[in-house]
Amino acid sequence: MPDVPPVEDDRPRGPHLVANLAKVAVVVLLVVLLYLVLIRFSGSPSPVERVDLSISQDGGNWSVRFLTFPPSKLPSEVFVVLRDGSGAITVPRTSLENLTAASWSVLRVQYEKGTPANPDVQPGDRLLIDRVAHPQGSVLDLSDDRSILAIDTLR
Repeated sequence: MPDVPPVEDDRPRGPHLVANLAKVAVVVLLVVLLYLVLIRFSGSPSPVERVDLSISQDGGNWSVRFLTFPPSKLPSEVFVVLRDGSGAITVPRTSLENLTAASWSVLRVQYEKGTPANPDVQPGDRLLIDRVAHPQGSVLDLSDDRSILAIDTLR
């Protein structure tokens, strides 16, 4: 049997190669996108952190005591907003660290540590809020950078 030389194809190979590379690139891109979507949406959501408050009258002030508090939050990371009964803001978003005796004359709110040795906000810490400046029906919002921790009405 004589050897038959191979027949060479005269058709250009460039367009077929480009088309095949494009198909592979599209498939790879789709797989990457699918992976990113699955990773993004398959994780469990962050738990909602909540603060329980006890509100009482203490002389001419409201005493708002933190009964529970998420761990490892500094006073610089927790914010207070106070609104009057009609919803108007009476104390703009202010961190607990800035609610001091020095700011009392302006904001009429002060943050007090229950355990001064611990830098974190803890159960037992409290807010003193002037009852004349912030009467019954005022609303207290307590938040961090991610969520609202508590909303309660002064009563």
